[in-house]
Amino acid sequence: MFTQTLFAQGAGAQGGSPFMSIGMMVAIFAIFYFLLIRPQKQQQKKLAQALSQLKKGDKIIIAGGILAEYISEKEGGRLAIVKIGDDTKIEIVKSAISSVVTDAMLNPPKIVEKKTKKEDKNSLKAELEKASEKDKESKTE
Repeated sequence: MFTQTLFAQGAGAQGGSPFMSIGMMVAIFAIFYFLLIRPQKQQQKKLAQALSQLKKGDKIIIAGGILAEYISEKEGGRLAIVKIGDDTKIEIVKSAISSVVTDAMLNPPKIVEKKTKKEDKNSLKAELEKASEKDKESKTE
């Protein structure tokens, strides 16, 4: 009996235009497309382009997080031979390459530490004292 009451209450709650619900679904899909699907496709396109331009000696990162050096391809480009150590070469599926390492990735820019406000105040205070001493010296001469 209780469930019949709930169903009866829910039946009257439906209102609004069916176009409004379709519009909301389209809007949600558009948001998902621009926030999730499109950036992922662009990233995949960049990776595919980088994989097609691989040459011997390029540094790559394999899906397991291993840094390796690309040697050559095998079986028509489906497999890749990579060097992971001095005398260690392995064959991997080319789709296991997660990224091609660039010089910017290997040598990130150094982070310059910012001075705190207290250090800034102290340095300003010291500069003011030096300037006032110079003024006193120039007045006495």
